[in-house]
Amino acid sequence: MQESLPPRASFVEVNAAALAHNFSVIRKVCQMPLMAVVKANAYGAGVLGASRVFVKQGAIYLGVATLDEALELRTEFKDIPILILGYTPDHMAKTLVEQKITQTIFSLKQAEHFSQVALSLKQKLKVHVKVDTGMSRLGFLPTKENAYEVVKIAKLKGLEVEGIFTHHSNADAMFKNYALEQAIRFLDFLAKLKNLGLEFKYRHMANSAAALSMDNYGLDLARAGLALYGLHPSIYTQDALNKKGFELQHAITLKAQIVSLKTIEAGQLVGYGEGYYCLEPTRVGVLPLGYGDGISKVLGNKAWGLLHGQKVPIIGGVCMDQCFIDVGKIEAQEGDEVILLGDPQSGAMGAGDVSKILGIINYEAITMLTRRLPRIYTHTS
Repeated sequence: MQESLPPRASFVEVNAAALAHNFSVIRKVCQMPLMAVVKANAYGAGVLGASRVFVKQGAIYLGVATLDEALELRTEFKDIPILILGYTPDHMAKTLVEQKITQTIFSLKQAEHFSQVALSLKQKLKVHVKVDTGMSRLGFLPTKENAYEVVKIAKLKGLEVEGIFTHHSNADAMFKNYALEQAIRFLDFLAKLKNLGLEFKYRHMANSAAALSMDNYGLDLARAGLALYGLHPSIYTQDALNKKGFELQHAITLKAQIVSLKTIEAGQLVGYGEGYYCLEPTRVGVLPLGYGDGISKVLGNKAWGLLHGQKVPIIGGVCMDQCFIDVGKIEAQEGDEVILLGDPQSGAMGAGDVSKILGIINYEAITMLTRRLPRIYTHTS
């Protein structure tokens, strides 16, 4: 049963049972405790609702990208550790300390500043050191010189260096050569630090792709993101998981009700400009969502919805707040529900279909769903 009726006639329906199932599968496969990555509004699933599920399932950490995301979580989750995986400006150090947020560190200079602020508050700030093993993004390069930099950070009185991590750039590939190189670089750097007398409570490397398809290397934590929400980083991770006898479950469905249904005469246009011209009388349904909700204008005349189990094309240009479908000969009426993003096995347009049409990836297809769409959680298994 739905917990409540949405305030709009378009909404994102999230299957909490599927989220719980996916969490359990990932944990079984990688055999490590999990950090649930809930950045970008939990990949479109709704950050608070998704986090409630993952915490209940046993997530020992929540991962976000920004301080704002961490603070939103802190309003409800007072005690669970929260790691900011990205950069936080120096002037927000006091907030980090007071809200007990764990911060990623990849600069001795910033570490010194954070330490000073924490000491001024007579507290300590937990940090995780980021290592760049081949992503070429944030992090210390795993050199001997940088090992000494990390040791200096660990000696700062205002910091608790709780963890260290790196990030795979292509663990979702068929061949794992580069991913294995990254793993070796990380393990070698950990060995250098251990020789210098430095060890960590949490050492983590595995994202969803690595957690599903690679060894855990005896590390302490995996960071599960996309897979929690029922999507695979690639067909290769899907194959790897299926060979182990597991499947992820679809979790995120975008629904909208037909709010207007009428027959448009031949010769009339549908929507702005000249995006769709009716060659014959056409039964056109209007759905109350558009590119302001994350339904790209480019999807017009290319994508489809699912109405009473049958595909209906999205016609004309998608507007900011509304879009159009051709219901054809389907017995439809105002108030009927259309699935615009769902389980592709049902015939619905999936995140993979959206990504092919738009030339993006499935991550973007779900994270582009904006916050003005209500998230409604169901608990059907």
